[in-house]
Amino acid sequence: MGQRLATNRMRRRAPTVGAIVLLLSGCVSTGQDDLVAQIDAPASWSALSTEMSGAAESITTDWLGDLQDPTVTRLVTEAITHNNSLAISAARARATRERVGITRAGLLPSLSASVSGDRTRTPGSDALGTSASYANAGQSQASLSWELDVWGRLTDGTRAAYLGAFAAQFDVASAELSIAGATAQSYYRLTEARLQRQLSERDVETGAANLRIIERRYNRGISSSLDVRLARSSLAQSEATLISRQQAEQEATRGLEVLLGRYPSASLTAATALPPLDSLTEVGGASLGTPATLMARRPDVLAAEHRLKSSGLSVSEARKAFLPQLTITGVGQASGTQLDELLDVDNVLANLAAGLTQPLFQGGRLRAQAKAAKADMDAALYTYADTMLTAYQEVENAVAAERFLAAREEAQMLAYEEAAASEELTTRQYLNGTTNIFNLISAQQRRISSESSYISAALARLTNRIDLYLALGAPFTAIPPEAELTASALEGARL
Repeated sequence: MGQRLATNRMRRRAPTVGAIVLLLSGCVSTGQDDLVAQIDAPASWSALSTEMSGAAESITTDWLGDLQDPTVTRLVTEAITHNNSLAISAARARATRERVGITRAGLLPSLSASVSGDRTRTPGSDALGTSASYANAGQSQASLSWELDVWGRLTDGTRAAYLGAFAAQFDVASAELSIAGATAQSYYRLTEARLQRQLSERDVETGAANLRIIERRYNRGISSSLDVRLARSSLAQSEATLISRQQAEQEATRGLEVLLGRYPSASLTAATALPPLDSLTEVGGASLGTPATLMARRPDVLAAEHRLKSSGLSVSEARKAFLPQLTITGVGQASGTQLDELLDVDNVLANLAAGLTQPLFQGGRLRAQAKAAKADMDAALYTYADTMLTAYQEVENAVAAERFLAAREEAQMLAYEEAAASEELTTRQYLNGTTNIFNLISAQQRRISSESSYISAALARLTNRIDLYLALGAPFTAIPPEAELTASALEGARL
């Protein structure tokens, strides 16, 4: 009686296999939903002004089309096709996809076979009058190994590999978006560099004309040597600025050529002017969408989400490694002198057997693997959170900057127009002798500075608009079909 009670107590204490499965292989929570709720994103973008907020529910279908610049569309298409960094990302994604097949092979049986043979010569005897004889013999061997995925450990590993492959695919999409934005911005920076260089050339021409006029007036005794020296100093400064801007234009050209996969020969021609931009309200509130829809659209966020889910399955896989493994193994051999004897299936499969393996002691390896997988999942969770917050920040900054940059561009345009009118008036006054060289040079420099600032302000607003599209993960249609890495490549291989 006492022995039976002790046995019952032991049964209550000893966990069943089902309990172990529930304990070790239960659903692994990645904490994604809790994290999203903790961030508490608003229903609409905080930086939206009142006039923008009414049309911010949809996302543009083609931000390259919104720019209305065929040259940029052509250059982006060329960059998507020939950019080396993008090709590297696509190659790595293909390698990741192929490794899925390596992982998935663990679900299938492993069968190998070998056949060998030998021939023995027996020499003859001259005394007996016998000739040499030959004897043929062969041997075949086959081995089979198949781990049955009873607890789903191998399935978890395979699904984790698939999710990792999809994450790599989203990395390619993110790289494509980044290359497209960088190409468009580099082209507009090149255009701005060209405009700044042309402005400096006009400044040098104006300075040279001023110097000639002042030297003639000096020869007539109307101007002083101080006027001549000031004019020469102003011209030399303009020439130095021109040299600097020539260098900047060449460097901008080479940078764009490298993005396009071309040799950096500084031979690419820029546009003659920066394209005008409509306000956000005129393009449908910039089609900003909402913070909630952003998470389902930005490829870098989607990549981080898939890696988080993959890490959760890796944790489940590591925990299930504690459970028994059921493996079917077999080794069969056959020997003989005829081919049909070597291929006798009954002999080959005679030793087929199944075995149950339970890990007992491995020096803490399995426990360390489980803890490492959990730490990797935590890191993936924080990476996902950081990616989300960065995405929110980029959109909010770009939306807020749109208002400031539009106001800055308008103010710089007014400053340039007034400075140009002031320069014209001061030039007439100097030629009439009613003002001095100081006022003339000051007026010219003010006009040059204002025009330069106006060009820079137009570029800043244009590049910020592209930054906004990139932050939104907005789609574009310049990618050639052969360069796309579509989800269909992985869909066909899903479990």
